[in-house]
Amino acid sequence: MNSFLSSTSQTSQDANEVLVNVIVKQQADGRTVASVPGLPELQVEASDRTTALSELQQRLETHLAGAEIVSLPVKLPSSDLKNPWLAMAGVFKDDPQFEQVLTAIENYRQELDKYTDDNFPQA
Repeated sequence: MNSFLSSTSQTSQDANEVLVNVIVKQQADGRTVASVPGLPELQVEASDRTTALSELQQRLETHLAGAEIVSLPVKLPSSDLKNPWLAMAGVFKDDPQFEQVLTAIENYRQELDKYTDDNFPQA
């Protein structure tokens, strides 16, 4: 879908019409500014909302005369949000000392836990 097309649809919409999102702002002086997002050259200021939208519609139709609106599929670059630790998974599966390392880690962990329990009693 084109970036400035509305996601809403009308059942009475003609086959050669598209819905365009428009930003409408009421100014402090009472005037109305209407613009098409993404097309800065299509901005209109008028005394009231109805006039602003009408003028903007005319300018947009003139701007799009002879043009074609198409949607193009675009492949986004891979963000590679993969877990970097997964690249290391299983690298020691065939290491003959792997079990000994795991046992040493477990023993050291138990020593730390005992030291913490003995020296820092919890209330």
